[in-house]
Amino acid sequence: MKIEDMDMPKQAFAFAAIHMLSNRLQVVGDKLDPTISSKQWLLLAAISKFTDTPPNIGEIADVLGVSRQNIKKMANILQQHGFLKMEKDKNDLRSIQLFITAQCRDYFKGRDKLEREYMLKIFDGVDDEMLAVLCNGLSKLIKNADKILDGSTNAQR
Repeated sequence: MKIEDMDMPKQAFAFAAIHMLSNRLQVVGDKLDPTISSKQWLLLAAISKFTDTPPNIGEIADVLGVSRQNIKKMANILQQHGFLKMEKDKNDLRSIQLFITAQCRDYFKGRDKLEREYMLKIFDGVDDEMLAVLCNGLSKLIKNADKILDGSTNAQR
């Protein structure tokens, strides 16, 4: 039986489907390239979005919604592979900044076509209007989850 065939309220279906999709995207993403996992890719993508100053472990943990320990563990692995460098912040020696290496940039330039093809396959049949609705809905769900994490009881329904 598929989840689409189960009789359940739309909110329950959406909640379950998001989790199932997340798991499937991780499995498919991990098969895309044996060198780097989908979670490691997401970590590097998040780091690359910080253009002014390199982020620290805590900032990336906050962006991705995971623990600092998980970020540090992945960062250590990526550092061993030469994809990033960890350095103590010169202004705050307790903070560890994350830097993407030239080796990492070169590696991802080499898999640019692979990533574009992957995105086309994942979003096959999803038009611009549907994608806009999806992005808006996911943004709202992320904000609501953040409110719950922050202890707010006013998450809108």
